[in-house]
Amino acid sequence: MIDLEQRLRRTFSRMAANESLEDVLDVHTAAEILKWGDGIARQFVLKTRAMDDALANEYLAPYSTALRKMMRAIGRWVVETDPEARFEWWNQIEQNGKTLFGDPFMLPQMEKALAQLSADANIQRRIGFIRDLIESLRAKG
Repeated sequence: MIDLEQRLRRTFSRMAANESLEDVLDVHTAAEILKWGDGIARQFVLKTRAMDDALANEYLAPYSTALRKMMRAIGRWVVETDPEARFEWWNQIEQNGKTLFGDPFMLPQMEKALAQLSADANIQRRIGFIRDLIESLRAKG
């Protein structure tokens, strides 16, 4: 019998263990991003319920990698102050989003997105903003 919770722990623990969010964010904020990542990972793991572990690991590998990279890019983007570096993180978020959610996934131009966010928004607000933006794009499919 396949234990999906164990598969999720294996998949997500690899992502969380390899993540360096706490290097740039406080523990609470890093945990918030990882909790969101756990929810996304759970959706991919549920798609493997009819697969044996070897096939599931093969299926999950690119998504796990993309999710890990996207979470790291989000963590870096919310704290970055250099506009060019911030733009690079934005592009990495989008590229990993394409792997996770399909080629139609496309972030708006960063400047247009930032116009919706107050210039003095704190890190939690910026994380909420990017999370809501990504979730709304995911919902559109």
